[in-house]
Amino acid sequence: MEAVIACGIQKAYFNKSGTRYLGEKAEILKVRLVSYLSSLDRKQIATFMVREVHQPDDKFYLRTKSHSLVGTPDIEIPEVFKPHIKMVINTTRPGALYATPLESELNKIKPSRIYIVGVETHTNVLFTAEELRNRGYDVKAFEALMTSEDDYLHALGITLLANTLSVRID
Repeated sequence: MEAVIACGIQKAYFNKSGTRYLGEKAEILKVRLVSYLSSLDRKQIATFMVREVHQPDDKFYLRTKSHSLVGTPDIEIPEVFKPHIKMVINTTRPGALYATPLESELNKIKPSRIYIVGVETHTNVLFTAEELRNRGYDVKAFEALMTSEDDYLHALGITLLANTLSVRID
């Protein structure tokens, strides 16, 4: 069994009215992700969609605290991704394992490898990969299936994934 963790799969990033909409990058990534997710054998690969959900008084995110608020469309999963979900994981931090059920789900299926995709390469993807690597998981990322609001931050995220965390990048 293997697993895919798709970070930031929510309307905040992928919908034109989202507070963190990534524009053309979101539209390109949406097509690529749907194609990739559609190609997976669901009997062999479990897919987890991770989304940020923040309370209006959450003080952790100072610069971007107005995004992905409880009760707003920002936290909704875009319809195009819904058929590919095994489980939606709500997180309040950049890493998908902090105070979420994801770790116990991974312990149940014991994946031999975890593929990580989504947004933002330099935060959500990077911190989730760091948590996974610290727990001994074999992690692989696909550069074409990740993006960030800024090309420099995306490149920095890829560099840190590969050179610091030893994540395999294709």
